[in-house]
Amino acid sequence: MEDAREVASFRGDDDPSLVAAALACRVCLSGEVEWALEVDEFDGQVHCRCRNCGDRRVVTLTSEQTLRLSLHRGRPLEVA
Repeated sequence: MEDAREVASFRGDDDPSLVAAALACRVCLSGEVEWALEVDEFDGQVHCRCRNCGDRRVVTLTSEQTLRLSLHRGRPLEVA
């Protein structure tokens, strides 16, 4: 049986802290998550790995969410 896909739960215009919270670890709830964006023709997905517990997951993104994360490449999502 195939695993159900996780879909991101942030809007493209959400505050960076909400985007970071949407990508936080679902196992230990840590915000220390490394992520890598994969862009398709119309949308994308983000590969996440928790630095705290090592959990890995792939989160499906809409085109708006993909654009949002592409603007954060190389920069942290957390608000200073």
